[in-house]
Amino acid sequence: MKRYLSTVLLVALTVGMLASCNSNDSIKAAAEQSIAQFEKAGQKNMENDALFVADAASANMLQLQLSQEAIARGVSPEVKAIAQEMEDVHEQMLTELQELGANANFVLPQTLGNAHKDVLEEVSSKEGIAFDLAYIREIRYLHDKLLDSYEDMAEHGVSMEVKQYASKQLPLIRQHLEHAEALEKKIK
Repeated sequence: MKRYLSTVLLVALTVGMLASCNSNDSIKAAAEQSIAQFEKAGQKNMENDALFVADAASANMLQLQLSQEAIARGVSPEVKAIAQEMEDVHEQMLTELQELGANANFVLPQTLGNAHKDVLEEVSSKEGIAFDLAYIREIRYLHDKLLDSYEDMAEHGVSMEVKQYASKQLPLIRQHLEHAEALEKKIK
């Protein structure tokens, strides 16, 4: 019986380790590294800020990659124009986020998070007008989510740097959401 329990425990431990190794989401990993650094430095309650910064970095990288795809492969001149605007603004947002990370000791992911990779693959798999529609729908959806996240951090962030960054970006995110919604209605 003792040997059976040891075997079951070993199998459970191995499965758990394999599961944790397979969840190699870059957002989660970056947030965990940030949290560990903050805890080591004696800073508490930084979990939401760390997750926000990591997710925002991945989301901005996604916006850049989607926009580059739309500039290269979009059919509609309106889609290409909004993609160029998105690329310019999200590149600046990412640069500012990288500066925030360096100055405030946040770890940023270097690759897209798993969910963002899936979005990029889904949109990139389309061609022609189907690509344009998928791109516009996705940027509208992503900006809607970004708006909620940035509003929450602007109000409830622990780090003053994170609160200021989120507050500063809100007008741009609102503007992008409005543009995406208008273009989505026009294309439909």
